[in-house]
Amino acid sequence: MLTFTRLNIQGFCSIDSFSLQLNQDCTVLIKAPNGFGKSTLLNALVWALYGKNIKGVSEVNTWKEYQPKDYKGTMVEVFFQKNQDSYKVIRCQKFKDYLEDGAKGNDRLIIIKNAEIINIKGKNELQNAINKELGLSYLLFMNSIMFGQGIKRLIQESNSDKKKLFEEVFDLEYLNLAKGIANQDKAVILNEINQSLSLKKELEANKEAYFDLRSREKSFKKDLREKSRKLKEERKDLTALLIAKQKHISDEVDVAIEQKVRNQTKAVQEIKNRIKINKETLSTPLNELVDESIELIKNKQYKKALKMLTPISKAFKEREELQSLYEESVERLDELEFNCSKYKTLVKECSDIASDLVDIDQEIKDLKNQKLKVMSTKYKERLKKIRKDLRKVDEDYHNRELELENYNWLINDPLGNNGIKAYLFDSSLHLLNRTLASYSELGFRIEFNIDLNSTRKDFVTLIERDNHIIDYDELSGGEKQVCNLCMAFAMHEALTASKGINLAFLDEVFESLR
Repeated sequence: MLTFTRLNIQGFCSIDSFSLQLNQDCTVLIKAPNGFGKSTLLNALVWALYGKNIKGVSEVNTWKEYQPKDYKGTMVEVFFQKNQDSYKVIRCQKFKDYLEDGAKGNDRLIIIKNAEIINIKGKNELQNAINKELGLSYLLFMNSIMFGQGIKRLIQESNSDKKKLFEEVFDLEYLNLAKGIANQDKAVILNEINQSLSLKKELEANKEAYFDLRSREKSFKKDLREKSRKLKEERKDLTALLIAKQKHISDEVDVAIEQKVRNQTKAVQEIKNRIKINKETLSTPLNELVDESIELIKNKQYKKALKMLTPISKAFKEREELQSLYEESVERLDELEFNCSKYKTLVKECSDIASDLVDIDQEIKDLKNQKLKVMSTKYKERLKKIRKDLRKVDEDYHNRELELENYNWLINDPLGNNGIKAYLFDSSLHLLNRTLASYSELGFRIEFNIDLNSTRKDFVTLIERDNHIIDYDELSGGEKQVCNLCMAFAMHEALTASKGINLAFLDEVFESLR
């Protein structure tokens, strides 16, 4: 039995201070002009219990322009009894005054059970505790206790939300709880099975590593000898090649060939100078030379004419000789430079081979100093440990597999969509439908059903008027209001029969009805 006894309000929206007895043995009529706070009383009760009002709003302080000078913020207290226990819920919002525990209200939420504060940290955890003690979620409270202006009604809820509501009404939540526990137990079994499979995989991987390492260790010395043999053969070949190349190398040849290049370069330059002088000698125009010679001869200056013509004649004779000599000298220089380059390449190759021989000698030395690092022993010990752990897990492995099959059956069949809940749900709905049938005189027949033939056991809401099945959205505003009233009263009767609640709020629900 859930009995609400009193509601105390301070600084909530338009209400400055108000107290209302909730457990009176009669119907209470609250009458006042519009805007005087009738609906605010209901909002205060819902907000105190769930942290949001009937429209889902959590901000409830009085508007600043309406706050009195001594405004202390919002505090709402709700008192109720459940079986032999008494409860008090205190919810505050920016409340500056002190509460009974000596601390300021601020934005606190407090639950007091049998005069002792329930010690739970965190508002979410406290809210869950309130929901548990009430046995009513916000959605169910709004659809079975609060009936008023602008509130979303049951028929407008989604199929999944309707299911949740009826699960609460018919106390079928224990099946969901059982399914949750079964899933948790299944997860534990799966974890143990996966642990066994993981150990088996680890065992196989370690086996492979162990045998691979052991094989390497066995062939370690053989591999060293083979590597050493190959290195020595390579060294022998390189040494023979070095000796063959060094036969063509000597310091005298090195000096001589470079000197020959220098001398030949000098000789080529000298010939080029001679060719230049020859060209300068022959640069005088022929007509000028002839005219000048004729003039000297006419004047009987024979010696002077001879002195002028002799160098030119000699230059003509030397021109081809110098060109031929130049070409031979350049060719000789190219040959010497090629030989010098070839010699230097040979010297570089010998140096590289000598360096390679040094590296090979170091590798041979390192091989001699190389020692076997035994790793297989560690893997062998690890294999022993894994086998030991695996034996512990495998002892019960097959039993766990059978247990897992049982849990899968339990979750998918009895606790699944096709299981117990669907049939309990269907049978429990008969109580609600019988109650709804008593309101058929209002012009509607409303019925809730579960489609047991569907895979997901879909929820079906049936509205019948004048022997015609109609959709809720096809109804007029007044008809929807009548339909909502029928379902609201039926829901409240079903909830009262199930949980024994003493409270129902009707906020102008008959307005505009005839």
